[in-house]
Amino acid sequence: MNIHTYMLSTLEKSKAKHYEEIVNTVDSMLRDIDELMEDPLFIDNIHGEQELSLDQAVELFNNIRVQFLPAPNIPEFSPAHESGSIDVS
Repeated sequence: MNIHTYMLSTLEKSKAKHYEEIVNTVDSMLRDIDELMEDPLFIDNIHGEQELSLDQAVELFNNIRVQFLPAPNIPEFSPAHESGSIDVS
């Protein structure tokens, strides 16, 4: 393995760790907002537009969070499986 390949693999691992930290931070923010939205004192002291704005913020944070999740692993299917000629007995 040359130094260039090593640096790329190190950066990729670092990037994945940073993505995970971002997801954890956004998750924490969403939990905090959810706790506030369940607090009657908080809800009673904000008006409808603010509550709507918080709902929109939650939707925004959820959409941002999804961008930092790892891509799901797609299972590989063999050509025999796709053609329906696989023997499952």
